[in-house]
Amino acid sequence: MVRAADIPVIETERLKLRAFRLEDFAAVAAYKADPLVMRFVGGPEGKYKAWKSFTAMAGTWSILGFGYFCVAEKDTDRCIGHCSLLEPPDWPGREIGYTLSRGAHGRGYASEAAAAVLRFAYETLDWPTAISVIDPDNAASQGVARRLGAARERERVPVQDFTADIWPTCRPKHF
Repeated sequence: MVRAADIPVIETERLKLRAFRLEDFAAVAAYKADPLVMRFVGGPEGKYKAWKSFTAMAGTWSILGFGYFCVAEKDTDRCIGHCSLLEPPDWPGREIGYTLSRGAHGRGYASEAAAAVLRFAYETLDWPTAISVIDPDNAASQGVARRLGAARERERVPVQDFTADIWPTCRPKHF
């Protein structure tokens, strides 16, 4: 069994990427219920579905040896979202993903968190590449992908029960 103590903590200038804790659930439930936050990632979730998502996010580490980091503000340790390494069945590749609460939007946190998590994937897990699966209308995530050195490679690809663009990013020299 993987304990929270076994999940690495990554610190950036403004963020702490760490294991989820039970006290983070209220913040996760709040951003997963927000239609603006969830519009490109499956839609808003009620409390029960958010709980299932929350426990699944924590559980990926014990199954895969990588998974979801809680994105917390470094100064307060308050959960503001998640940043993940994931590879679901029948997925187009290993993915870097992120979802942040509405109050964290537009502050550069997604790029900061994703760059740190990609560095972990490349340097610790030895991933040669990662992708972002991005809704074609999600301009904000497209901007994050570009800042990470990604470029849209495939458009409107069927992925599970939705259609998305695939943005691969190889290990950049600055990582």
